[in-house]
Amino acid sequence: MEVTLKELLDSRENRVWHQQELLDKYGGILVSVTLNIPGSIKDKPEYQKVMEWGMEALLAAFGVNAIYSETRFLKTGAEGYICLNGLEKAEAKYLAVIIESMSPKARLLDVDVMDKDGAVSRGELGLDARKCLICDEDAKACARSQKHSMEELLAKVNELCYDKNNI
Repeated sequence: MEVTLKELLDSRENRVWHQQELLDKYGGILVSVTLNIPGSIKDKPEYQKVMEWGMEALLAAFGVNAIYSETRFLKTGAEGYICLNGLEKAEAKYLAVIIESMSPKARLLDVDVMDKDGAVSRGELGLDARKCLICDEDAKACARSQKHSMEELLAKVNELCYDKNNI
């Protein structure tokens, strides 16, 4: 089912609201997970499986520091939330980057780490920017310049989702 721009913008607004709600309730660190899925179709069983896999990997990495987790499968795309206590924000972001980098499929995960003072970026930690799914250059630069066609991007996403060896 296709998603409109208005639905995407509303979803982002709702996600920010929910993130704040979780930070208010649990304090500590919040890990917010979405998927890097281009195009207007954001929810498919294959995408849900990637999110489930990613959440399991993150929960395993955070271990006993994870005090709450939740996964939502919405028309606008999967969302995952993990609340942490006992870790510093930078430490949690380093663990998230390791998970995002552990396999080609993991590159579909977009993991943000934040606390009441805001999110921490890769750049703030001296880490390289995310790489493009297709050419391994800076993902934001490729997206801005529309270097790759939607067809190329979706073909790569599908390849990553369906490849059983890509764990």
